Amino acid sequence: MNKLINILLVVATLLPATAKSQSFERLWATGTAVPQGTVELTRRPDGLFRFAGALNAGELKIMTTETVVKGTTQYLKPYYVDSYLINNGLRYTVTSDESQPGWVVSFQEDTYRFLVDPVRRTVSGELMLPWNELLLAGSAFPGGSDNVEWNRNAMQPFQRDHDNPYVFTWTGELGIYDDVVEPGRFKLEGQMTWGPRELHPFVQDEDILAAGPLRQGGDDTKWHVFTPGTYRITVNLFFETIHAELLTPAHGVAPTGIATIADDQAAAAAIYNLNGVRQPQLRRGINLVRTRDGKVKKVLFLGEN
Repeated sequence: MNKLINILLVVATLLPATAKSQSFERLWATGTAVPQGTVELTRRPDGLFRFAGALNAGELKIMTTETVVKGTTQYLKPYYVDSYLINNGLRYTVTSDESQPGWVVSFQEDTYRFLVDPVRRTVSGELMLPWNELLLAGSAFPGGSDNVEWNRNAMQPFQRDHDNPYVFTWTGELGIYDDVVEPGRFKLEGQMTWGPRELHPFVQDEDILAAGPLRQGGDDTKWHVFTPGTYRITVNLFFETIHAELLTPAHGVAPTGIATIADDQAAAAAIYNLNGVRQPQLRRGINLVRTRDGKVKKVLFLGEN
């Protein structure tokens, strides 16, 4: 029995450790492959860390401090020797040994992207290529849906930027319509069908006027339109961002009555300027205030900021 236990212990030490969620507040990329020498990764709302930018041919290391601090800095070392950064998800281990090899970048290019997943303990990388098209799908625009399902043939195309093939812009009417499924919701498609390329917010019903980072794939979450009107939406596929501007509120959305400032500040679910940019508080002049019951009104604020 003791011999069997010893064998099991030896086998357990040889096998890769079971993936456990790791808690990293910040991560940096460094090494000969990083043109800037060291660059911080972007932490996404789901806890993954993202890099998007240019890399040189060379070695890339991922570390837990901006500069090397002996006894503190840890490195996310590839589990296997000669692991290429472009991959579908390779395991890493954590070490404090600076001499351990990093990730292999085999050629210079401007459009590298990679993700660090602390839950799965993986690094996955790609060379990002532009998409041919981007389309708006859902029930937040006229004809996009009926009371049964979304109409994929009614998807609205974005326009590609002439100078940047990763940037797409759409301008049109968005609102909350009757007799449709999922009123006011939409997502983005990379083709005129459902998948495989889909873009989503990180949380369900994120207000499109407050949206920022987005993700490809994952749960089928959608953005929500709370303020009907004419919008301009700009998406950067490379940096995975979405920005919406309310160009013109829908006619009749904002009543002319002006409530007391104290009531509006307390009851506000969101405050925007007339360009549709979200504000932390009421600003001097006219504000668009969306209350918690979903109503939108204009508020004239004469105080000081």
